[in-house]
Amino acid sequence: MYIETYLVLYFNTKMVIACCRLHGKQIEVEKYRMSKLVTIRRASGCDAETLGVVGPAAYAATYHYLWNDCVALAHQLNTFSKSAFLALLQRPDTRVWVAEIAGEIVGFLTMIVNSKNPITHDASGAEIPRIYLLPGSQKMGIGMQLLNTAQEHAIELKLTHMWLDVMESATAARKAYYKWGFSEIGRKDFPHKVKADLSKMIVLSIKLNAKGNITFM
Repeated sequence: MYIETYLVLYFNTKMVIACCRLHGKQIEVEKYRMSKLVTIRRASGCDAETLGVVGPAAYAATYHYLWNDCVALAHQLNTFSKSAFLALLQRPDTRVWVAEIAGEIVGFLTMIVNSKNPITHDASGAEIPRIYLLPGSQKMGIGMQLLNTAQEHAIELKLTHMWLDVMESATAARKAYYKWGFSEIGRKDFPHKVKADLSKMIVLSIKLNAKGNITFM
């Protein structure tokens, strides 16, 4: 009886593991299929309303854990509002690109030209203040495509480097930036009140190849 029970449990466990692996493989296949449908384009004022929905959703999904104060979080989410994007898109030193799948915006990147980084104070680079993706669109190469597009534009403008800051606690994002060739140049504090042990940010930079050779792999 004990042997029979053990065998039943053993084979049931094997079946569950096999099903989980199959499900995981199906998700990978679907993500690969979806990645082929991604398009990257410059944003315009017509995108502000959609970005005002995608932005807060993507930020809250990524960084909700930083906040104890719901009012402070609401203020932070308001910096991703339609009006905030409209103001951003009107700035001559700012560029915004969106990533679309099947005509729906699933992510975006913002870039500020000749933005002085807080560590070396070099103003000959491009800052990437924000790059966000909706849940479910990660691990499809979208972030890399957005950064490649921004880098190509920065090279056209003859900028020397790109820089950004990322929360120290955002391990996955940091690993991705390191993989794409960014290096740490310093540290800073997040400018708003979050949980005391989660306020540190890492400043990263990557040199641009003047010949137009794309660095990201």
